[in-house]
Amino acid sequence: MILADLQSRVRIALTNTLVEEWTLFTPTTGTSRPSERTIAFHLGWYLRQTVDRSWDVDSEYDRSGMVLEQSVQYDGHVPNLIVHHRGMLGPEHNLLLVHVAVDSASDAHEGPGIETALALQQRFGYRYAMLLDLRLHTEGRRASVTPYWQWTTLEHGPERPEPAPVYTDRVLAEITERARRAGD
Repeated sequence: MILADLQSRVRIALTNTLVEEWTLFTPTTGTSRPSERTIAFHLGWYLRQTVDRSWDVDSEYDRSGMVLEQSVQYDGHVPNLIVHHRGMLGPEHNLLLVHVAVDSASDAHEGPGIETALALQQRFGYRYAMLLDLRLHTEGRRASVTPYWQWTTLEHGPERPEPAPVYTDRVLAEITERARRAGD
């Protein structure tokens, strides 16, 4: 699968996550932000519908079948979502590694950056890795997301030096409006 095709599939999955699970992001669902793990689960749920059925979509998959081993961690971080063939190794069996951040752009303690995703990608031979920062902002009972992503390929490293918006402003406004209507 080429990068542009995979990006399109991930964008569709993210759109479905935002529209169908909007209440996950709104302050009315609790006092804290949703966890990266929860968001990755929902993203994976919708991504599963866009990739060929031969691929497995997992969250924090542990190849050893035991407690998550140190070897699948990098600087204490593990990927939130992977698309792979379970039990197989190498780039032909490891398609995508994803790390999700709720809002690393404004966190005082920054989460893992593209370097972390790149290190995990190289260690396990994932063809592609992506860092997705939702940039969730809440004000009163209103929530907004401004998703940015940064992609790397195993052969060439980061696609761009900085994260890029997932959507244009117009498309994001339409998605957000659909999500709010669906959540009401």
